Amino acid sequence: MTETNGGSSIERVPGFNALRPMTAGFDTARVSGPTLLASVADGGFFSIAPQALVGTAPPLPAYGATGKPEDVIGVDDRVIIPDTSLTPWRCICHLEITYTSGQVGFGTGWFAGERAVITAGHCLYARPTPTQPARRARQVRVIPGRNGTLAPYGYVVADKFEWHAKWESEKQDEDAAPYDYGVIYVDHEVNRAPFGERIGYFGLRSYDKDEEKLFDMAIVNNAGYPHEATKPYGTLWFNAGRVHIPDTAPRDDRFLEYMIDTTGGDSGSPVFLLDSTANQRYVVAIHTTGNFINRGVRITAEVYDQILAWTK
Repeated sequence: MTETNGGSSIERVPGFNALRPMTAGFDTARVSGPTLLASVADGGFFSIAPQALVGTAPPLPAYGATGKPEDVIGVDDRVIIPDTSLTPWRCICHLEITYTSGQVGFGTGWFAGERAVITAGHCLYARPTPTQPARRARQVRVIPGRNGTLAPYGYVVADKFEWHAKWESEKQDEDAAPYDYGVIYVDHEVNRAPFGERIGYFGLRSYDKDEEKLFDMAIVNNAGYPHEATKPYGTLWFNAGRVHIPDTAPRDDRFLEYMIDTTGGDSGSPVFLLDSTANQRYVVAIHTTGNFINRGVRITAEVYDQILAWTK
């Protein structure tokens, strides 16, 4: 099961500035972040409630189905991506989410097709908790390859999105967790072509039972936009590690666990394999939660088919 990456790239030659040819034809812009930021962990993204503007405290953490905020495992060895205009980094987007409640959230998404950006479901729809009602996204500013204040490919403000129906409808958080993924539709075109066609998009890969031995202990890559005090706002950070599929119970094939550093804001980021022979990158999980060993929704056959339906 594969889906090809539609973007072209450029050879990396020392001393050559690739930003100019890579972003030609796009609305390169300088962008600023939200005027008010909080450091309250809230299920993989950070948010401010409207009442915080008048001096009352923001809501307390409520992890629910999204688990506790993602973890750094041991020493934080993530590295910043210096040139986000190159493949595959330009296919990864910083998300600034405005909810119908007026709250602001942050996350990561990635192009999976010409007009589709995939992210965690809880970035678009936060399930209700004992202390907070459900929150729905009203609009999302999608910034591909953001690098601090630089948006090399400009940005799109999207107001069309979906999440898996069971992410909202399941009564129990643990039953909803395998459906924690959604899509943002990017209808914007660049020179009469879909945005994703111009910059490219990730492939998908679903490993069935017969292929799992090939997948066990594979090295996976991840890059996202963490929202934390020690990292400049809107910068893309990379890490890699191995996955392990246990042979014995308990195991849940709908999730993938990996030893990769992530923190709040990385929710929705791609966990992907690099096939150096075919020069393809295949997403194998959508990062959602963490608790020492971090976890994502695995690209099973069901998830693969759902994402493909969204991209078509």
